[in-house]
Amino acid sequence: MKKIAYIGIILLALAVISCASNSGAAGTSSGSYYESNAADFSTVTLSNGIPVVFKKNNSGKVYVVRMIIDGGVAFVPENKSGLEDAVLEMIAYGSEAYPYADIQRLKFEQSFSITSSAGFDYSTYSFRCIEKYVEGVLDIYADSFLHPLFNPDDFDTLKTEYAEDIQRSLTEPSSLLSLTMQKVAFAGHPYASKPSVTKESYDAITLDAVKEHYKTLLNAKRLKIVVVGELSESVRKIIQEKLEASFGTIPAGEYAKPDIPALASGGKTVYEKLEQAGDSGYAFGYYVCPDRTSPAYVPFVLASMFIEDALFTQVREEKGAVYSAGNGIMGGKKLFGVLSIYRASKPDDLQKYIYDAIDSFPDEREIQERLDHYKNKYITAIFSSAQDANGVAGNVVSSLQNYGDPTTYLRRTEEVQAVTADQVLTAYRTYFARTPIRAANGKVNPIRWVVVDKDGRFKFDN
Repeated sequence: MKKIAYIGIILLALAVISCASNSGAAGTSSGSYYESNAADFSTVTLSNGIPVVFKKNNSGKVYVVRMIIDGGVAFVPENKSGLEDAVLEMIAYGSEAYPYADIQRLKFEQSFSITSSAGFDYSTYSFRCIEKYVEGVLDIYADSFLHPLFNPDDFDTLKTEYAEDIQRSLTEPSSLLSLTMQKVAFAGHPYASKPSVTKESYDAITLDAVKEHYKTLLNAKRLKIVVVGELSESVRKIIQEKLEASFGTIPAGEYAKPDIPALASGGKTVYEKLEQAGDSGYAFGYYVCPDRTSPAYVPFVLASMFIEDALFTQVREEKGAVYSAGNGIMGGKKLFGVLSIYRASKPDDLQKYIYDAIDSFPDEREIQERLDHYKNKYITAIFSSAQDANGVAGNVVSSLQNYGDPTTYLRRTEEVQAVTADQVLTAYRTYFARTPIRAANGKVNPIRWVVVDKDGRFKFDN
């Protein structure tokens, strides 16, 4: 079973693999990379309307099938945070035809995996296996989703795992920081309902609640399927026929995509005291940033790379004030940028060091001199994400869910290369600059800080 992931904060080194702007519609790109890879995609629709995206991939006979369940936390009350995660976990415990013990034995013998992930805007239920076993694993995967056993003993085991993880999260500084951050940043927003089970929602996660919420997943209008593999004609035919015979039987009910409003930042610093932090401080500073579909997003990521290097060089190396300092994103379709500080050691001047590093951002001439380095770093991350079938499936799902086009990620390299030094400087001035003279139109983008330490020594002003 997977462990709880309390918050969607992603370091930019990883975040860059899931971003692109929506500057071009499908089929309009003239780039050779897009043209040479777009032909590997095809889409069919099951009889109940579920779209199935096939992506041909030379992955060493490895196949990934990933079901997307649209909606995410907006369909789960905050007091039942983590309910969808619990449903997906229980589904993976097996069905009457394939009990959990049998699945575990077959996993060992055939080296396949079945995984799930609950998210802010959508969840996924996936399997990975080699081509030799794809037919049999697809039977197990489909039957577990369509006819889950919901064994009470398995549910007790899952609840014990949740309780242990929750207890750890309340005594480990960085986990407590993440929990507090999400409570503060998403208060009053649909994202306030967390993908994972929390202390507050634990008692509401009952087996009856799981069974009731499971029924809401059985709606063809909420589902999409992505298949990645070598896709010989015979294997593709088998997969398509099995998907039709199983998931094609799910009825199509009423469904309206949830409305996710924009996020807003600003406010007083929030402090949490924790003895286990020792002499170190831990802090997140969150701020409004562009969404993935914004033309400003790629310049924002490139500007963030400049910021990350400045934080590393000045705050960590020169000042010796932190063990780790970086910048990331948090959320789903709507995002916050997040400055992250781990194991800080100099409370008196820490915020000044951070803001000085941010405001040492180079001018347009120096940006131009260094920009190719960051573009190459960005593009390397993009290609690194597609080294195996799992990575390709992740890119296809992200493109499909965020842009409505599974091929969008193929255009990323073109979009990165097209960014100018002026756009990067504008992104810095709009989202990062900490002084009015450096900020766009003199308006500093507010940062709200959340801090965990032992005794409140690490002070951050807003």
